[in-house]
Amino acid sequence: MQVSKEWITLKSGYIVDNEITEAFKGNKLNLVSPVTLRENLAYIFTLIGLTKYPDKDEMIIIEDFIRTSYPLYTIEEFRIAFKMAVQGKLDCSTEHYEKFSPKFIGQVMAAYTKKANDVRKMIKPITQELEVPKLTDNEIVLFTQKEWLESPRTDFNRVFNADKVFGILLKQGKLKFQEHEMLEIIKIVREDNLQKMNKLYGIDAKNFRQSIKDNDFVDTQCKKLALVKYFEGLSS
Repeated sequence: MQVSKEWITLKSGYIVDNEITEAFKGNKLNLVSPVTLRENLAYIFTLIGLTKYPDKDEMIIIEDFIRTSYPLYTIEEFRIAFKMAVQGKLDCSTEHYEKFSPKFIGQVMAAYTKKANDVRKMIKPITQELEVPKLTDNEIVLFTQKEWLESPRTDFNRVFNADKVFGILLKQGKLKFQEHEMLEIIKIVREDNLQKMNKLYGIDAKNFRQSIKDNDFVDTQCKKLALVKYFEGLSS
């Protein structure tokens, strides 16, 4: 039987989607750089026919949702999930109503996950033989530090993988803040959120209001600002 290039035949005789199996080998969403994530989002926006792009504040929420909801998926998987949805290969709607919302992302990723899990079951004996290289704690910290210091440094919310990096530095005893410094960080985060709220309207304002009521969301924001202060201190 002749098999399309989009498919591969395993030793077991199973035929699986080659595009998905290749995507498994990519970079995880919880470690991919902000620039790479935004580049792939731009591709996806064009792919699904989105003409009204999310604004700066919306993008912060979208990027955080993607990283925290699908940390172990690769950026390649995230990309082809929307490609397959548009191609009609996934059991989901691609009607977005000009809104790239977490709900829309969740629908596509749920459909992709179902298909990807079927592929994983068939190639499990093969993938178990492949050891994925792991970054050391210092490499994770340096990667996040480098991304921030080489960025415009205009928005502390752009610091990614903050929970992981903050935990590493705290464990290493490198993060030391006085009580007045911690209170100042909380104050700055609250003021920044208030300024953003005043610029949003309708459903965007409602969604952001819900986000800043979430203690975990605000806690991560504070960690991001604390990391910025730490990184800036090292570079000065």
